[in-house]
Amino acid sequence: MNGEQDIEYRIAHLRERLASDEVGELGLRIELHGGHVTVGGTVATARCRAAVQRIVAEVLHGLVVHTDLVLADLRPPSGAEDLP
Repeated sequence: MNGEQDIEYRIAHLRERLASDEVGELGLRIELHGGHVTVGGTVATARCRAAVQRIVAEVLHGLVVHTDLVLADLRPPSGAEDLP
């Protein structure tokens, strides 16, 4: 396997782990950009974000990884929505 194929295999493995481990995250973007991987999206809690970061570090160990994980705003609306 060449270097890029190895990285793509590891990304596929990461997607499987994120879907099946305790986080159950299916909606994250995982993209290969040249020599680095970007993982981004919205997660429900800070605990979930920490779990995703831990799994990413385990699976993509040794690669340059940029993460952009934001927490979902789960608060109820503060007021009524004005519709035209």
